[in-house]
Amino acid sequence: MRWQLPNDKKPVYLKLIGLILQGIAQGELLPGEQLPPERQLAQELGINRSTIQRAINELVSQGILLRQQGSGTWINSGKWGILATHVNWRNYVTTNRLSDPESFMVRLQALRQQPDVINLADVQPANTPFQNLAFPATSMHDILMQKNANDMSGSAAFKAQIRRHLSPYLAQDLPDEHLLITSGAQQALFLIAQGLLSYGDAIAVEAPSYLYQLALFQVAGIRIFGVPLKANGGLDLAVLEQLYYQHHLKFVFVNPTSQNPTTRLMPLAERQALVARCQQLNLPIVEDDPFGFILAMSHQQIPTLKQLAPNNVIYIGSLSEFSGADTRIGWLVAPPALVTHLSEIRRQMESGVSSFSQYVATQLLLQPDLTTLVTHQLQHLEQQRERLIKILTPFEQQGWLTYQKPTLGSTLWVKIRRQRPLTRSDYQLFLDHKILVLPDFLFGSHDNHVRLSYAQLPEDDSMLAQKLRAVLTELLTT
Repeated sequence: MRWQLPNDKKPVYLKLIGLILQGIAQGELLPGEQLPPERQLAQELGINRSTIQRAINELVSQGILLRQQGSGTWINSGKWGILATHVNWRNYVTTNRLSDPESFMVRLQALRQQPDVINLADVQPANTPFQNLAFPATSMHDILMQKNANDMSGSAAFKAQIRRHLSPYLAQDLPDEHLLITSGAQQALFLIAQGLLSYGDAIAVEAPSYLYQLALFQVAGIRIFGVPLKANGGLDLAVLEQLYYQHHLKFVFVNPTSQNPTTRLMPLAERQALVARCQQLNLPIVEDDPFGFILAMSHQQIPTLKQLAPNNVIYIGSLSEFSGADTRIGWLVAPPALVTHLSEIRRQMESGVSSFSQYVATQLLLQPDLTTLVTHQLQHLEQQRERLIKILTPFEQQGWLTYQKPTLGSTLWVKIRRQRPLTRSDYQLFLDHKILVLPDFLFGSHDNHVRLSYAQLPEDDSMLAQKLRAVLTELLTT
């Protein structure tokens, strides 16, 4: 970004505002990027620091910039609170940082194919039950015949398996008309954005959250506001209520079980408080529960929001955490009128779910040893988690990092204990050493965190420990 004010007759602070907005529009300033310090900008532009502060204050008030006391000023990662007069296609292509050749995600994707890369970014296990799945004798003709018999909302056979496994977990019946089969959780979110929200509507999400990476809300013109996540996994309900009245929220989207990326588990009391506050506000909840199927099969009793408030919650689940990237299939549980409405929208968009995928998923759920498969996968993830923790323990003992041990999932949310904030270039050090990780700015946070997945740990623990030591040493001594 070239910091040079235009030569016109506008007040200086307006020139600076225009320069920053132009930098954002042209892609020279990306969402999540930190601005130079105010003192440096004042020297570089040859203007008073008070003028810098006036311009930044104005952009902060508009939600374009975010200021963190003692840390600096940042371009708002998702442009929360901004309603453009038209769809901003630049937002669409830069939300995942893939349009910038020097961006973190572009480099990460380029490194994936190299054999000596250590992948701590992907959450899907390398080995999944699909690799050993035996199919009954059938033909493609039979599968195509099933396609013709499928309802718009999905395969009746697959719905029957979901009902069999999830009804006890959700403590409610799951009639076919309440179920919409989707090609994963993201399609469910997309359909909600397209079918239940209008351009300019406002929603609330957790902060931080994996939803900050998704462009689908921004492209649909949906205003997104972050609600701080508390240390115990609950939401700051005072902030949620304030946002509700200030911006007329239409939904709150939450991931209360092994929250992504923090791995926190929202306690029952916090879940009950959230449900009660949302009922008081008449605010619907969208609950994303990626581990619901695994919890149902392992008989772990964690009351879902859907169980606590059946009529106030749209529930989203999938097989991804169990079956990995081998298939993309999930489900949405909602009142029949919503299921019919969203099914029709999907039909009009010609983006249905593959009959073959539904057939394969049905066969998986019919396996007689399904509970054993789930148990083995959980045990494997626990072993992998202990391996990663063992690797990180010396660094934790040296005071270089901290983390909370998760009870579920395949990731650790690790805080790197450095006084000054980590920048994008700092996180590039991981990629320089060919370690794939996901930094916190991808989740709408700037607090020196990084998400490490143990789903695909390399066989050589010492090599990973050596590489991590090299990265952390450089980060903490510069």
